[in-house]
Amino acid sequence: MKRLPLLLLALMAALFFLSLNWPQGWPGSWAPWLQAFAEAGMVGALADWFAVVALFRHPLGIPIPHTAIIPNRKNEIGDNLARFVAEHFLHPDVVRVKLQSVNLARNAALWLKSPGGRNRVEELGVGVTRRVLGALHEARVRQFIGRLGSRRLAQFDLAPLFGRALDWLIQDGRHQELLTQALRFALVALHDNRDVIRGNVQRESPWWLPGFIDDRIVVQMLDRLETLLLELSLDPDHALRGDFNGWLARWAGALQGSPEYRRWGEDLKQDLLANEGLQDYLYRLWQDLVDGLLADLADPASGFRGELGRLTESLATELEQDPAMQAVVNRWLEELAVRAVDENRLAIASLISDTVRSWDPVETSRRIESAIGRDLQFIRVNGTLVGGLVGLVIHAVKMV
Repeated sequence: MKRLPLLLLALMAALFFLSLNWPQGWPGSWAPWLQAFAEAGMVGALADWFAVVALFRHPLGIPIPHTAIIPNRKNEIGDNLARFVAEHFLHPDVVRVKLQSVNLARNAALWLKSPGGRNRVEELGVGVTRRVLGALHEARVRQFIGRLGSRRLAQFDLAPLFGRALDWLIQDGRHQELLTQALRFALVALHDNRDVIRGNVQRESPWWLPGFIDDRIVVQMLDRLETLLLELSLDPDHALRGDFNGWLARWAGALQGSPEYRRWGEDLKQDLLANEGLQDYLYRLWQDLVDGLLADLADPASGFRGELGRLTESLATELEQDPAMQAVVNRWLEELAVRAVDENRLAIASLISDTVRSWDPVETSRRIESAIGRDLQFIRVNGTLVGGLVGLVIHAVKMV
């Protein structure tokens, strides 16, 4: 493209020299007009060439003042551009208007329901989970988690912590719900293992005690135990439940206030911190769990992958069919995005100025010139043609 204005300049020079040697007596005597056009065209071409080149470099390598503007003011240009972006593109009002024109929640729901979106979410979830689980196998990560866990455990006072946990269970009768479940489990376990218990008692009984007496005593004892467990599990006002309430409340208070229990909690904590065998055992359990999850993730028919896909589709369907929820999500996303952009727009814009500052001045000039492209050369072309036309107008004025 640079050749075109150069050819036009050469054409103007050729026309100018032709007009100087125009044959005398030719009809119409076009020589003055041609000379005015060509002369002004050369001036326009050279002036615009100088103006364009002066933006990016010194014309002909001569350090003329106020030339090579972009290389010399590269940092200022980057700062001004960053400020312009921060004030006019990242302004909260601009971001808010743009976000309000788009139903982000509905678009997200439609994307999640599409096969590509669902697969993308599945792959992302599986990939992140696999990387996190894989990192837990590294010795450094294990040591870090061990140090962190030990440090956090050392800060806890276990006895008061257990006491507060019991207080929380006592609130709203949560401890009674746990007791009910435990009683039902004990009742079922006792009923299912009656024969085992009777056999063990018979083997351990004295030789001189008749077996039928021994068995009858055991059967009656088991019947009474089952009856008691059943009554406790069905009757929320049973007397033994009241005793359980009082005992648990007293224990919770003692755990939080008793020096003896505090010493017990401190001893237990120190034993846990010093017990390397326990820590190794827990780590092996965790490692087995991680290995199982990684094996499941490697399977194309992974249960985790399937559950994640069903959850994604269910969430997307519900969101797509609920305009009120879409409005809530859109407002939430809008406020989140506006706040994030407003708080960080200077930092975001500084990416522009910092990047420009890191560029080489000559490289910066070349990049900007390439980005503007062909229009720079059209400036030179237009300067040549407009200059020639202005020359004709001036010559016409002179002829008047």
